[in-house]
Amino acid sequence: MKKTWIDKDLCIGCMACVEMDETDTLFMDEDGFAEAKDNDLELKECQMVCPTSAVKIKE
Repeated sequence: MKKTWIDKDLCIGCMACVEMDETDTLFMDEDGFAEAKDNDLELKECQMVCPTSAVKIKE
């Protein structure tokens, strides 16, 4: 399960969320876009820095 996840249709590969993430949950995939490992975290800081609102948090 991924509580914090990335909407790949919105991600532009800017790395803002990955650089903000201190938990190493978010990473850049082989295509140059952000991806999330399985997690139960609410990475709100990462969500706030994303310029395209691609970082999502399940309620």
